[in-house]
Amino acid sequence: DVWSRDKPFSHQKRAFHDDRARFDPAVDMKLRAVLLLATICVAPHVAVRADDACADETCASHLNDLRGVLANAEDVADYVVRLRRELHLQPELMWTEHKTSAVVKRELTAMGVSFEEISAPGVVATIGSGSAPVVALRADMDALPVTEESDIPLERRSQIPGKMHACGHDGHTAMLLGAAKVLKSVEPELRGTVRLVFQPAEEGGAGARRMLEEGLRRATPPIESSFALHNWPYPETPSGTVGIRDGTIMAGSGSFEITFTGAGGHAAVPHKNVDVVVCGAAAVMATQTIVSRLTDPLDSALVSTTIFKAGGEASNVMGDRAVLAGTFRALDAKTFEWLHGRIEHVAKLTGAAHGCDVNVDFFPVSNGVRREEYPPTVNDVEAAALASSVATSMFGDDAVVNVSPVMPAEDFSFFAEEWPSAMMWLGAYNVTAGATWPLHSGKYVLDESVLHRGVAMHVAYATEFMSTGFRG
Repeated sequence: DVWSRDKPFSHQKRAFHDDRARFDPAVDMKLRAVLLLATICVAPHVAVRADDACADETCASHLNDLRGVLANAEDVADYVVRLRRELHLQPELMWTEHKTSAVVKRELTAMGVSFEEISAPGVVATIGSGSAPVVALRADMDALPVTEESDIPLERRSQIPGKMHACGHDGHTAMLLGAAKVLKSVEPELRGTVRLVFQPAEEGGAGARRMLEEGLRRATPPIESSFALHNWPYPETPSGTVGIRDGTIMAGSGSFEITFTGAGGHAAVPHKNVDVVVCGAAAVMATQTIVSRLTDPLDSALVSTTIFKAGGEASNVMGDRAVLAGTFRALDAKTFEWLHGRIEHVAKLTGAAHGCDVNVDFFPVSNGVRREEYPPTVNDVEAAALASSVATSMFGDDAVVNVSPVMPAEDFSFFAEEWPSAMMWLGAYNVTAGATWPLHSGKYVLDESVLHRGVAMHVAYATEFMSTGFRG
């Protein structure tokens, strides 16, 4: 039973973990973590393959230290699963994550970690010396307007009708709290400062940008690098792996809403009306040529109309108004900007050809919140190399996948524009756990067995950056 509380994980413990009767687990974790970070702080960074023999004692020590981070993350695995399940029951949409924020603050308070609100309900916690170097670890908190239909026990599903953590942000938040627990246990030994950013409104509200504008950009000492994880339940990243690349990893994303206004009337006399349905249908087809005929085939872009509203309830009445809405995306920032003009141009010419007035809005309001645009997420070369290096040391070379860029978007892109940053995918495709459904699906399931690996990545990226920066 993959949902059993008695065995939620398939990973193997170290040999000395098997004899826990002789140790207090909390003390055991703290002692090992202290020894781990004390050694990391003085050892030079060496990028190694986990399955290769190290050539010298320094290399071997460094490799063992990073594997120790993984062991410490395993010690908080049950804590992270418990928190994730609590958050999953009460999903909240963007800018309404007040209960989620309260859970974050409750746990940080229990750990003795200081925090402040930035862009409430956003929370930023601080662990470490208070001095440079400073690294930010980020997790998003919001859910989606999706009804849960997943194949997990009913008592573990969302308790809020029409809302669900269908993108796994509950897991992201729980992993960062697990990382806080590990980092706090060795705070006196940290040679720098970690900012733990619990961010609202990733799903279209640009919470990352607002947090930058309302405090993160002015934080002192200044943040020098940031890191984030996103669970990735797709076959290219099975559970137990992580995915990374330098350069663009996720597309820029925008929304459009096109309103055609004509002249409605009886459907029996269409020649006396101005038909908005025919006009809207023509616009749907015409916008498809923007990518298929106007964009370089080697320059990834898309324009998708996902909503078409027109008319009322009567089949013999032609309406006055049709509304099309959708998304446009591109991996290249210049192409993304170019798409704005082409969509508006096509919409207005189509409207003119059919006698309709046209309005194009690139920032439509959804559920009372304006949809924001996100630039492409571009991983810094050195930050991606650091993330790849620590992942290889902890999980093995075969567990680190060099992934291709994808068209989904992330507002972590705003952080990546501000500081050298890395977005990494946490492999979470697991047939046995039922974790095969895509993100944003009502059937989506998060494989909880990988959450401790996310904790380890957060901790390892932060400690390695504070110890060595990007020197390899």
